[in-house]
Amino acid sequence: IVVMGIIIGIVFSNILSDNDQVLVEEKLTNYFINIKNNKDINYLSNFLNSFLNNNTSLILIWILGLSIIGLVLNNFILFFKSFTLGFGIGSIINIYLYKGIIGSLLYIFPHMLINIFVLIVLVYYANNFSIKLFRQLFLKKEIKFQEIMKKYLKILLYAFIVLLVSSLLETFLSPIIIKLFTFMIN
Repeated sequence: IVVMGIIIGIVFSNILSDNDQVLVEEKLTNYFINIKNNKDINYLSNFLNSFLNNNTSLILIWILGLSIIGLVLNNFILFFKSFTLGFGIGSIINIYLYKGIIGSLLYIFPHMLINIFVLIVLVYYANNFSIKLFRQLFLKKEIKFQEIMKKYLKILLYAFIVLLVSSLLETFLSPIIIKLFTFMIN
């Protein structure tokens, strides 16, 4: 699902209309210029935005894992996050060509790799929980619900902590890494 989402995101970034490509190029160029010049970097706002965005997905996946419908929706969320990552990678490569390969690697390192990994693990456990729930409800198989729920809550807590660290990296380390790329593209 992740690989497919990334590939489709990259392909989608290549088939945008000219107007949309210009808009994406303007946004990315302004983003890189602002980071290079340290303009408009509000670290608290960036951290809160990153933290809320990451944890919204986390909580949504976790809650959907408590239901059988989560089997479908959680995989869709993982696909969408992967698509977004692929679109970002593809857009940077389209705009900056060979330098864009390095830029896209710097853009995703380390926070996006951590986020995708956490989402993969969480979706795995959410799907597993949904399947066990399905088996109990429809196939009348006994499960140790309290034990499974404790494990599922632990996974949520671990994922929350890792995404907190990821948000800190995204806020404070990523601008420094991306600034290296901005010096390369000029």
